[in-house]
Amino acid sequence: MPRPDLRWLLPALLPVSACSTLPAGAPTVSQVVGPASASGIAVVDIADMPPDTQPGTVAPDRSWPIADAAPWSGEIGVGDTLTVTVFEVGYSLFAPSGGSEARDAAVPAANARVLPKMEVGESGEVAIPYLGTLRVAGRSAAAVSSEIGKRLRGMSQSAQVVVSVDRGPARSVVTSGDVRNPGRHPLTLAGERLLDMIAQAGGPANRPADTRVRLVRAGQVAEIRLDRLRVDSAANVRLAPGDHVQLIRSVRSLTVLGSARNVSEVPFESDDLSLAEAIARSGGLVDERADATGVFVFRYEEGVDGAGPRPVIYRLNLLDPRSYFLSQKFRMREKDVLLVANARSVQFGKLVQMLNTLVTPAITIDLLTR
Repeated sequence: MPRPDLRWLLPALLPVSACSTLPAGAPTVSQVVGPASASGIAVVDIADMPPDTQPGTVAPDRSWPIADAAPWSGEIGVGDTLTVTVFEVGYSLFAPSGGSEARDAAVPAANARVLPKMEVGESGEVAIPYLGTLRVAGRSAAAVSSEIGKRLRGMSQSAQVVVSVDRGPARSVVTSGDVRNPGRHPLTLAGERLLDMIAQAGGPANRPADTRVRLVRAGQVAEIRLDRLRVDSAANVRLAPGDHVQLIRSVRSLTVLGSARNVSEVPFESDDLSLAEAIARSGGLVDERADATGVFVFRYEEGVDGAGPRPVIYRLNLLDPRSYFLSQKFRMREKDVLLVANARSVQFGKLVQMLNTLVTPAITIDLLTR
């Protein structure tokens, strides 16, 4: 039985392989560059750019608006709780009561008496037995101890006084948000800074690269990403009473599409993510499908003279050896789209598959070799 003449089928299908009617997971290079140029979108070849104009450099942090809090010398504040301990030798005002004969016969020894805890009220005063009210707010514990000792002269023999302070909410900072141990944390004479307080609160619940730090003080608000907050950074300020430290989860990522091995959302580990690293984290290019001359980065760049952001497409040709050096300097940004274009031969391969569904492979070979 003679074979059917299917030579008519090939001319009919060849135009199909060159157009967009065949399904495709990604465009070819020409399908990106042509429409972009027609729409006025700049397509910039990374290899043609001078080294000092490589885009993607991380912008420096804006000046931190919140300054260091004033140093603190340990003054007592409203809401603090005082513990007063009186040490007496011989005749004791605060020692347990006993007969006069027992006191006269007793061997002189130091006795310590801890008075009930006293909270400093809005007036800034506390009441001491036998001494009356005493103003303590704004004074150091040593100064209060000295005054109590002086007032006890004539009432107690060789009285020595020690005042310890449990800090109240007036000398504290609140931490909240994406932190392991949120709550109110007291400030000490050490002069805790922003990083100290984050560590005291248990650190972030997620990666530093995915966390923003917000500091609120008296109506001022400032933010910085945690991975940019360094010990010597201007943002690592000394905290003040009433400061609010909030950790906010903010995942930064770029999107990988097209003929990459892993089409996915790639999170940033830090600011310093290069184009080469982004390609590697996406698994590289698919050999049988990708066009190595068409690796594109889609991005919005700030316009000149205050103009709004404008779309720009950067192109990398991996068949050019220079590209491997340039891709290490090209810095990725949040919300970038990395697209690996399809090779033109992908459409032809799909045409062959289509023919195989209509006729036998032998006839397909015969058609393609005529």
